[in-house]
Amino acid sequence: MDKLNNIKAIFVDIDGTLTNSEKSVPEENRAAIKSAVEKGIQVVICSGRGNQYVELRSKLANASNWIISSNGAQIYNYATKETLFGNEMNVNSIEKVTKYVDERHCGYIINCSDIRYSNRFLYRKMDVQDGLIDSVTEVVKPIYQLVVEANSYEQIDEIVKYVNTIEDLQILNYTPGYLKGIKTLDHYYLDINSKNIDKGVAISEFLKLFKIKKEEALCFGDHINDEPMFRACGIGVAMGNANDNLKAIATYTTKTNDENGVAYFINKYIL
Repeated sequence: MDKLNNIKAIFVDIDGTLTNSEKSVPEENRAAIKSAVEKGIQVVICSGRGNQYVELRSKLANASNWIISSNGAQIYNYATKETLFGNEMNVNSIEKVTKYVDERHCGYIINCSDIRYSNRFLYRKMDVQDGLIDSVTEVVKPIYQLVVEANSYEQIDEIVKYVNTIEDLQILNYTPGYLKGIKTLDHYYLDINSKNIDKGVAISEFLKLFKIKKEEALCFGDHINDEPMFRACGIGVAMGNANDNLKAIATYTTKTNDENGVAYFINKYIL
């Protein structure tokens, strides 16, 4: 395989991709991303996580100031505090789901641009700067994502079926164990967003605004919510630990996240 000399933008997922199994950003990835940025390439961290979490990982990774968070619901520049693109959720629809979740004593997180909120069932796991709410109607900021956590397979299965009845919402990510039918996990999660948004939509918007061609964009990912990202970029690189569906649509497969697969590919084929 020859060097990829025309790449102008690289989009990198976090969990299972940028970070290793210990949830840290390896020095090898940090160094390779820094070199790519110094070469003039936009390296954008693109995750299902909330804005604050993605910003922190982007800084640790030496990536560009632009980030894509909440499965594509927001494109944000943390240096200028500018939202380039935002897909806000319908509060009435969120309220229906959060009430349903509360009644089952399950947890939820509301992702806004500069803060997260949770209900009492999940607050013990939150950071000190996060907010506690009894109802989503208390949130006055734009909401970009709803994350739900349940304690059993049966609970999360009920919630999935309920969310699927609400027309303007979609589930973009699931606990891998739920998809495999595993019923022995400590907890199960769902990422819920507005319809017609995903990582691919946000990437296409980013490429259009920065006048970058699809064939000049490359992405790294490992899970089902990365599939739209692969369709939006000219080159999709699946991690060695990626699921089989993602590998099937990938242009290339690199090493695993514990083998610094992002750094390996950037160093060998881009720098």
